Amino acid sequence: MIILLTIFQYLIQATVDLMDKFLITARKIEPVAYTFYTVAMGLLLVLFWPWSYFALPVKFILLNLFSGAVFSLAMYVFFKALSQGEASRVVPYVFALVPVFDVVLSLVTGRGRPTISEVSGIFLLVPGALLISHQKGRVWGKYVIIKTVSALLFSLYYLLWQYGAQNGPVLNNLIWNRIGAAAVLLSLLVYAPDRKKIFAIKKDPRKKSTSAIFLFKQVLGGANFIFLSFLFVLGKISVINALQGFRYVFLLLFSLVLSKTRKHLIAEEEGVGILSQKSFGVILVFAGTLLLFI
Repeated sequence: MIILLTIFQYLIQATVDLMDKFLITARKIEPVAYTFYTVAMGLLLVLFWPWSYFALPVKFILLNLFSGAVFSLAMYVFFKALSQGEASRVVPYVFALVPVFDVVLSLVTGRGRPTISEVSGIFLLVPGALLISHQKGRVWGKYVIIKTVSALLFSLYYLLWQYGAQNGPVLNNLIWNRIGAAAVLLSLLVYAPDRKKIFAIKKDPRKKSTSAIFLFKQVLGGANFIFLSFLFVLGKISVINALQGFRYVFLLLFSLVLSKTRKHLIAEEEGVGILSQKSFGVILVFAGTLLLFI
């Protein structure tokens, strides 16, 4: 039952990924503005502070604030990468490399040496991610760098969050985390070009529907995060993480269907060769994830 619920959770996550791509590309929301409003919505957690506040040592407050700042940067770089590429290429690449960087950072920080299964998983994840990402006729290196930086930032965020959330209630730490994330938003407002992008008012008859879709996406993503946290309590974390390959499978299937039937929503390259390339890449990533976590 837990496995079926986990697969459903990854189906929802794939839907959220495509909604991000649709809003950034089809509705032309600048990545910096999209990051600003996404992180700003997270500040609503402060409303729950009266029921979850716990006095933390300064060390843990600073760790949570810093991890929040890294979270904002990771989100911005990810949305920037998503604006430049196809969702079915960007998402699997970034989140396939996150556990690879997790292993590397664990080794660097002395938390442990990689096991044989982790090394085997890395030897599948890296070529799988590169295969999914590769596109003919594009300056490949340029796009690989931004996606790789995004993966590194997400991995660093998870590492800092793991250390910072060791003291007190999780929600209390998460609120400090989101305050740190909001601090980065203030720096964006100081820089005039970014401020103009964030508060730009465009005459667009679809503006109201865009706002509604964004709010729905935020609610769906938040509910899915809570659902995942619930699954972590009920099942084995390693098994749940190992199944995240289903997220990329659903993403590939949804992208394929939408690009054929609703090209104005999601447009991706088509062709038997491209589909075969992506599919084989997803298979490698799926297998690598299984080896890494089980």
